[in-house]
Amino acid sequence: MTALTVEKIETFEGLLGLEREWRALESASRCGLPFLTFDWCAAWWKHLREDKLAIRDTLFVRALRSPTGELVAVAPLMVTRRPAVGPFCIRHLQFFGADPNITEVRGVLVAPDRQAEVHRLLLSHLREVSGDWDTLTLSGVPKEGQLSDVVTSAFANTEWTKETPDFVLTLAPTWEDFKGKLSRNIKESLRKCYNSLKRDGHDFKLEVTSTRGEVAAVLNRFFFLHQARAELAGTINHRNVFDAAMARRFLTDVCERFADRGTLRIFALNIGGRLAAIRVGFVLGDSLYLYYSGYDPDFAKYSVMTTAVAEAIKYAIEQQFKTVNLSTGNDVSKTRWNPAEVVFRQASIVSPSRRGELTHEVYRRARKAVSESAPLRDLAARFLARRSD
Repeated sequence: MTALTVEKIETFEGLLGLEREWRALESASRCGLPFLTFDWCAAWWKHLREDKLAIRDTLFVRALRSPTGELVAVAPLMVTRRPAVGPFCIRHLQFFGADPNITEVRGVLVAPDRQAEVHRLLLSHLREVSGDWDTLTLSGVPKEGQLSDVVTSAFANTEWTKETPDFVLTLAPTWEDFKGKLSRNIKESLRKCYNSLKRDGHDFKLEVTSTRGEVAAVLNRFFFLHQARAELAGTINHRNVFDAAMARRFLTDVCERFADRGTLRIFALNIGGRLAAIRVGFVLGDSLYLYYSGYDPDFAKYSVMTTAVAEAIKYAIEQQFKTVNLSTGNDVSKTRWNPAEVVFRQASIVSPSRRGELTHEVYRRARKAVSESAPLRDLAARFLARRSD
């Protein structure tokens, strides 16, 4: 191991200046999550950051470099102030991605074999500048391995608050080989999906969107079907995470950016000339990340989302990808494929500074008072909420 240094990036121009190195680090670190890429973070700051009286985000990005100046890691951090002005604000240090589950995993971009080294230095640095923040949400910490111990060693008051499971499929050379290793239940589900369409005389076709010029039109269809899925009663509840216009603008920007790099794949399942299901996907090296989806309730009886996922997996195998990430969330639509589970942890940390301790105590008491008063609770929710909530 070599000694690393920490570079502060606290202007948007400085963030943009990392683009070339950040992209190179994505490849070198074998980044498998779109949320840690330069394109995601730059678009997030452009569309979803807050800058109003009640709440304001300011950049607190940290780049970690080797003695030769090589970029080894990026921590896309920001300080969120509530309220934005005045001496009594709470300064919350967190990663980009404070949104209603648009950003599924937040954390540091770094090669797996340097996770501990990088986090040890980053956390040491955050202790040194603890007067600049009051509370810290540290997310994206793999549950397996030594990283949890690194975090708790750096901050004695670490409280683990949340776990996010992510599910990854290892692909076989052919679809038949892959399918042969699946459980009997998912094999039977696949048989029913395809046979039900055939029985009713429906032909289907998978269309894959990958170019910028097609993004706006196909995402308009995606947003419509994503909303339709969210509004469907009598099934698993799915939130419309793109209900806000700013969230839709953000995803459009992200998809156009990925399309420019040749790494966008939006899968649309057409049945009899009608769009039945759609799922957004991103290519990261030799892996395909399957993001949010939507489907037409008129085709629900055919389990079209299962068919769409199967067709996307077939596509990934044909394109010689090594893995397919089914995204986060522990539900049967993912676990039925028998994927490997990767669990990310999230920790809540109070700044060791005197101000951090006082602010936390004031916040704890204020929260208790607000929770006991419905009018205060509603007022606080409206005043301090993010626009995308």
